[in-house]
Amino acid sequence: MKIEIVFFNIPHLSVGRGGEVWESQVIEFLNKSGEFKAKLITTDCCYIQDVAPAFEYKVIPLLKKIGLHLYKYDDVKEDLEGADIVYYFNSFIGSQLPILKHINNINKIIFGYHAKNDWNYVQRIYYKLLNYKIKNIGYHHVLTKYHYEILLREGFKNVFQIPNFVDISEFRRIEKDKSLIVAPGVVSREKGLYTLLKIAKVKKDLTIYVTGDRPPIKLPCNLRYVGKLDRREYVELLLRSSICIMPTYGEMFPITFLECLASGNLVLARDLPVLREISGGIESVDFASDDNEFLIKLENFIKVLSDTRKFDFLSNRSIERAKLFDKGIVLEKFKNKLLEIAGES
Repeated sequence: MKIEIVFFNIPHLSVGRGGEVWESQVIEFLNKSGEFKAKLITTDCCYIQDVAPAFEYKVIPLLKKIGLHLYKYDDVKEDLEGADIVYYFNSFIGSQLPILKHINNINKIIFGYHAKNDWNYVQRIYYKLLNYKIKNIGYHHVLTKYHYEILLREGFKNVFQIPNFVDISEFRRIEKDKSLIVAPGVVSREKGLYTLLKIAKVKKDLTIYVTGDRPPIKLPCNLRYVGKLDRREYVELLLRSSICIMPTYGEMFPITFLECLASGNLVLARDLPVLREISGGIESVDFASDDNEFLIKLENFIKVLSDTRKFDFLSNRSIERAKLFDKGIVLEKFKNKLLEIAGES
C-alpha cells in the first residue's frame, strides 16, 4: 500500500521560485518511486497563471486578515487528516495557526524550513513565539547543518537535515563567454541589489546581466535586465556565463547557488554561513562582506578569466562540488527519510 503524503505551501505553484521548483521535483520523484502517492495543496497567493503539473494539485483561497495569511481549514481538512504524512512549508505569518488548532487530527507532520523568516522585527517576534509552540511537534526538515544546529540549540526535537539539490543533467558543457557576468535574481534590497548598483557605478566597463522579477528601480545601462527567463533560456545563460554574483543578505539554501556551480562558473557571494557551508571551501567560490570587498574580489575573478588553464581548473571545481548535490542522490535520501518517518509509531 502506498504512503500518502500531502505537501502544503502558501504560494501558488506558478510563482516558480526555489520552493515551487523543489516541491514539484520532489513530488514527481516520490510518485515515480511507486512507494508514495504524493500531491500538492497551495493557496492562490501570488497567482500568476494556471499550471498543469504531472501530479495532483489543489488550490484553495487565501484569506488575508490584519497581516495574517489564513485559509479555511475545512478546505484542507480531508486532505491533511487523511494523509500518512503532511509536509508543511513553514513560512508566511499566520498560515500555521489553522494547522496547529487541529494538529491532534493530523497523523504525522513535517515542518520544512525553506524560506528566511527573520527579515524584520514582526517576523522575528512571530517566529520566536511559533518556535516555542512547535519545537516538540512533528519533524523539522532543514537544508543545512548551520540551521540544523540552530534548531538543536533552541531545543527542537526530531530535526533532520537534507540539502537542496540540482539536476546536473540539465547543465551540459558549452563554450564560455569570458565577458559574460550574471547576477541571477538580484532584483531587491534583500537580494543585494544596492551592492550590485555600487559595482555597476564603479565598474562602468562591465556589463552584468540581471534575471528575475522586475527591479523596483531603473537600472543603469551596464546592468542589463533580461527579465524572468524560461527554464531553457535561464540555464543557457548560466552555461555561457563565467562569473555569477550573489550579494544576497539572507538564504536558507539557494538553488541558484548550486545552478551557478553546476554551470561551471566562478561565484562571488556575500559572506553568509550557509553559503560557505554549501561551497565546501572550494577555490572557485569567494565571499565578500561589504561593497568594497565585492569590488576587490570581483576584480580578482576577472583577472582569472584571462588565464584559461586556471579558469578551467576552477570551473571544474565548481562542477564537481555541484555533483555532490545532484537531484538523484539527494532525493533518494529524502525518500528514505520519509519511509523511516512513515514507519515510526
